[in-house]
Amino acid sequence: MLFSNVKEEEFELSNEFVKNGIIYKEVRLKNRGCRCLKCGTFHTNVKEYKLKKITHSIYAHQKCIVLYKQRRFICPKCKSTQMEDNPFKSDINRVSDKTIENILTDLKRYNNTFTAVGERNHVTTRGVIKIFDRYCQMDRLPLPKVLCVDELYFSRKRKKKYVLILINFFNRAIIDILKDRDKHTFGSYLRSIPVKERDKVEYVAIDMNDSYRDVLKIYLHKAILIVDSFHVVKRVGVAFDDIRKKVMRRFDKDKKSDQYYLLKYRDELLYLKDVSNEYRYNHHFHFQMSDYELLTQMLNIDPELKKAYNLYHIYLNFNNTDYDDLNKCRNDLLEIINDYKISGIDEFYSLAETLDNWKDEIVASFSKVKGKRVSNGPIEGRNSLAKKILRLANGYHNFKRFRNRIMYSLNKMAKHKFIRK
Repeated sequence: MLFSNVKEEEFELSNEFVKNGIIYKEVRLKNRGCRCLKCGTFHTNVKEYKLKKITHSIYAHQKCIVLYKQRRFICPKCKSTQMEDNPFKSDINRVSDKTIENILTDLKRYNNTFTAVGERNHVTTRGVIKIFDRYCQMDRLPLPKVLCVDELYFSRKRKKKYVLILINFFNRAIIDILKDRDKHTFGSYLRSIPVKERDKVEYVAIDMNDSYRDVLKIYLHKAILIVDSFHVVKRVGVAFDDIRKKVMRRFDKDKKSDQYYLLKYRDELLYLKDVSNEYRYNHHFHFQMSDYELLTQMLNIDPELKKAYNLYHIYLNFNNTDYDDLNKCRNDLLEIINDYKISGIDEFYSLAETLDNWKDEIVASFSKVKGKRVSNGPIEGRNSLAKKILRLANGYHNFKRFRNRIMYSLNKMAKHKFIRK
């Protein structure tokens, strides 16, 4: 059946033909009469017929247009007129209800662009956007027990290039997306949420951003703040990598040297926890060498590099330790901070000050909720999909549309607000 919402016996006329590759479905309903909206008289008097062209996406492979002959009734008593009810379309863009349903279903997939959905349903891109804007206004979700907060790069064309994304740690649902990551914006948003709901949040995972911490301590003061372990390890890795680059620059004039080769092209060995002893042919040295031998030779290039290597892996081992006693965790962290301070390496001394500033949140990150260590891992996964949506669309100019698209596409339980007649 072409129209799932209209039974065959409702048609007085039904004819189909093809022209210029387009399927045309000519239809007219049986005259069931109407009740006058002005005087209440029931009648079947027809003044005229109006032809309505309605795009209908029942055929995926071919465009279909419904030629609906719609009656205009005229009341014999008060002479007022009214149109026959149209069962084929909503009141938007001359598109059938079935087409709108198909469009909204297609947009649920994050890798479908507005243009691709329009082509599939024989509707213009602008028409698809109008349908989406009308029926996909997403409400924020309730704050969860464990909240993850992180920024997402939105557009280089805006003055404020980043937006703020809030995610439920356990089910990865996007709670909301804020227009920017400013302290005032974040604070105003949390202040608008009822205190009773805010007090239900027990843990919040953030990156090492002082603004987030300041706001959360005011508006989610009952929650335990956790700094994401990935961001801390990244900070330590950046400090170590700065040392590698500094040593490598000493050999810039001789880029065929062993030292430059190792520091430039085999630097990944510095960051591995376990290095292989398996021998393989090395095209630079022209004989069999293991990764362990290459790493040893690299660390012998400079004593500061070797010390930085050890300091980096000390923190890596600390981060991978499963602590039952958070007091021991704090003591181990303080020992690492002191080692960094007396290392004599400027990059690690600066890093020590950062770790000292965030030591409470770092220790709290070893807490477990339902057997899991809290982190921003789920938010990084969602950010990755959001970036794909941005890339496929060649960017968004309208932040509200971007927010609604992300929440509609990536939240499994998100539903549109279109109700079929």
